[in-house]
Amino acid sequence: MDRQALAQELGRFDSAAPIAAAWTPPASWYVEPEFLELETGAVLHNSWQPVGRLDQVPRPGDFFSGVFLGQPYVVLRDKKGGLRAFHNVCAHHAAQVACGQGHAEELVCPYHGWTYALDGRLRSAPRLGRVEGFRVEEFGLRPIPLGVWGPFVFLFFGNDPRPLEEDLRPLGQRVQPERLAGLHFVARREYTLRCNWKVYVDNYLDGGYHVAHLHHGLAGQLDLDAYRIEVLPRMCIQSCAAGKPDATASEIDPLDFAERIGPGASYIWLYPNFMVNLYGPIMDTNWVVPLAVDRTLTVFDWYFADTEGPAAEQFIKRSLAASHQVQEEDIGICESVQIGLGSAAYGQGRYAPAVEIGEYHFHQWLRQDMEAYLAQHDG
Repeated sequence: MDRQALAQELGRFDSAAPIAAAWTPPASWYVEPEFLELETGAVLHNSWQPVGRLDQVPRPGDFFSGVFLGQPYVVLRDKKGGLRAFHNVCAHHAAQVACGQGHAEELVCPYHGWTYALDGRLRSAPRLGRVEGFRVEEFGLRPIPLGVWGPFVFLFFGNDPRPLEEDLRPLGQRVQPERLAGLHFVARREYTLRCNWKVYVDNYLDGGYHVAHLHHGLAGQLDLDAYRIEVLPRMCIQSCAAGKPDATASEIDPLDFAERIGPGASYIWLYPNFMVNLYGPIMDTNWVVPLAVDRTLTVFDWYFADTEGPAAEQFIKRSLAASHQVQEEDIGICESVQIGLGSAAYGQGRYAPAVEIGEYHFHQWLRQDMEAYLAQHDG
């Protein structure tokens, strides 16, 4: 698909139409590899990405590493306790200088032994010999813009990052810092889905439309008639009060227990691919990472207010099991949607205007960012 065809497919989604008259983006947005390439530059590398947590790097020398859409990174504490991030790429022949998560006094490339201080400076280049025009200060690790909010560590892989605080200001006005401070990380699980990353985000943003039909256990805990949707700049907050306890629910579905939801739930989506879910004494987060046009990784982290003692351990175990069931149900339907998007029978769909408000705004922001990127890189 060439540039002109991309622009034409972008234009098939009318972002100016009222939602009641609008058609969803065409299937090409979800099945053509060129769209993922465009989204990578225009959207995903051009937004703050929640690559990890502060508890992963508590002491000087602690680090964790990863790769986001072709960009290897390492986050670490330097000798003075400062938090830093670098492209995890040796300046010699591009090998990664850090692997996984751990502790190090310096970063040593496993290929030829080039060694970097924790502030990114090149300290030694064994057996390099005399090289004309070589300046040590030009061969350090390249830094990556880094930001912190609550327990989360964010990186920005593009150019000219917006202040992280600017993107998260609406969230800070709605989530009390003391609530986050009282939560403790407990577990991480990763799921790989055979679908486009936007299929998963669309499912999250459908205003609870699918919950009653797909998540019977979860639906029994929520008052779906009281579901609320609030659209903010680069953010959507969905909230719902707890439903009335059903004495037979736990017999029908043992994973349906009201204590997990508490008085209600807030589902907070940060454009384009991060979710923060607050309910009862729990927070879970979901980072949606594209692996290919039809393959997505979702990284779940769970936090609990109470983690000590047998009762807390049992509550955590049951909560993780209930959450896993919801995720498995979402995986099944998202993979079904991806198959349908590749069918000759499907071109574009329609919105349910009363509930799919967040989904529509997601698509509007996507088109805006992709068109701006194409215009900026014209020719």
